[in-house]
Amino acid sequence: MAEILQIYKIFERKFGSDEAGKLTEALETFIKEKKRELKRELKEELLKELVTKQDLKLAEQSIRALIEQVKGDLQSQIERVKGELKTEIEQVKGELKTEIEQVRGELKAEIEQVKGELQGQIGQVKGELKAEMERLKGELQTQIKQVKGGLQTQMEQVRGELKADIEQVRGELKGEIQKVKHELLKWLIVLFVGQATFIVGLVFTLVKVLKG
Repeated sequence: MAEILQIYKIFERKFGSDEAGKLTEALETFIKEKKRELKRELKEELLKELVTKQDLKLAEQSIRALIEQVKGDLQSQIERVKGELKTEIEQVKGELKTEIEQVRGELKAEIEQVKGELQGQIGQVKGELKAEMERLKGELQTQIKQVKGGLQTQMEQVRGELKADIEQVRGELKGEIQKVKHELLKWLIVLFVGQATFIVGLVFTLVKVLKG
């Protein structure tokens, strides 16, 4: 049983659990068949002739030797299969490495091709955007000049209107000032005349007082 378990573990490492189970089961069946066959042959021999205990012992030794022989044969086959599988695995490994390198080279070539195409498209788009920016810059500069010219015209117009309003206000203020000056002069004259009359009256009164 221990040998069967060991053989199963070897099969499992190489073929996987499913295949290992099938192979181990087939091997165990083969061994059981061989044992039954040997027992049947031995039984037939025993029935054909009287056997002694010594004969049974020899038969048992013969069976054990046969079992060891079968075990050795199976181990040899296992080692041979192991070597073949190892060789096949290395071969498949080499083939896969070759395919991987080939795919890597193809992908690198495709990447470089796509990179070149994208760089070309980027350069084209960059040129188009630069041309569009220059066009918009020219249009904006033209519009700025037009707006600047319009604003300067409006400023000149407003400046002229303000100058006219200032001159009008200045004239009105001059008229008001002249009017106030005339009113003030008349008031001063009246005040001066009133004071002169008061002074003359006061002088006459003083004269009379002095004469009296």
